[in-house]
Amino acid sequence: MDIALEPEVMPVMEVKVSKIKVLLLYIAYPLAMGTYFRRALERRDDVDLKVAGIYTGAWIPWLGGMSLPEKYAKPIDLPLPFTPNIGEINYDLVKAQLGEWKPDIIINVDAGLHWKYKPADGMVVTVGTDPHVLNDFYDTPRKYSDLFFNMQNVYSRGADFYLPYAYDPTVHYYDATIVRDTDAVLGGMPYENRVLWVAALRAKGVSVLFENGPVFDEYREMNNRARIGLNWSSLDDLNARAYELAAMKLAPVMNIVSDLERSGIECATFTTLPEAVDAVMYLKENDNARTELAELAYKSVQGETYDKRVNTILQMAGLVS
Repeated sequence: MDIALEPEVMPVMEVKVSKIKVLLLYIAYPLAMGTYFRRALERRDDVDLKVAGIYTGAWIPWLGGMSLPEKYAKPIDLPLPFTPNIGEINYDLVKAQLGEWKPDIIINVDAGLHWKYKPADGMVVTVGTDPHVLNDFYDTPRKYSDLFFNMQNVYSRGADFYLPYAYDPTVHYYDATIVRDTDAVLGGMPYENRVLWVAALRAKGVSVLFENGPVFDEYREMNNRARIGLNWSSLDDLNARAYELAAMKLAPVMNIVSDLERSGIECATFTTLPEAVDAVMYLKENDNARTELAELAYKSVQGETYDKRVNTILQMAGLVS
């Protein structure tokens, strides 16, 4: 007779997948461009992250210096001395604290702080976040970086790779629970053109939230109260706010800069103050046009996150497929 044989039970092997060891260097203000790269790296299961830099707690140098809510003071693994002459860091100061941990890749999100010389470990990557004001400052990391990413294409030099700004999906999102009780919002530094724009709009009866200070939750809540998002770039740079406003489903009104068309972001545009005022007034008085623009803008930026930007870096470094 046939005898049924039980299948051999094979032992379950535990497969340990080696994580990518990433060392991140940035000025660790409570809010900085490096913060968004850090958050995106922390969301990855395939990354073992260590963070080095200048840690300032809840303090940030906006408008001569201000303290943000303590909940946004996020300590880092390897704090470096906060001296008046910060700017260039000796890698040996960091390496001495790493012990046996050796990075596969070193990512410096540079808004005024980078390595004095090329680190001896891993692939060395620099992300230039502020070339519109720091382009000459980036000459040093451009020389030693294996990859140099420029977040403003119009200010690119030599072998720079364009890595646009983005939005953080855990911060910049539409919140339907917040009542949109205000016409427009402008979050950012009070540059003269922005101040004149807001004053002109208010003179025409447009309600405008205009603040520099709210970040993360408070920033999202402020923006979600408005229907129209205002953005006037200080120089010829496509800034992060262009992506953030669209991601929060506001109808964006933005000045024309060199990289705007390339970005594909749907928005109302202007070049002069009278045009800026007229664009807002049209959207305020034509609700269907405003709603349609907000939807188009929202769709146009979907997926343009810092998670995607981090993945681009790791792909170009040959560490992920």
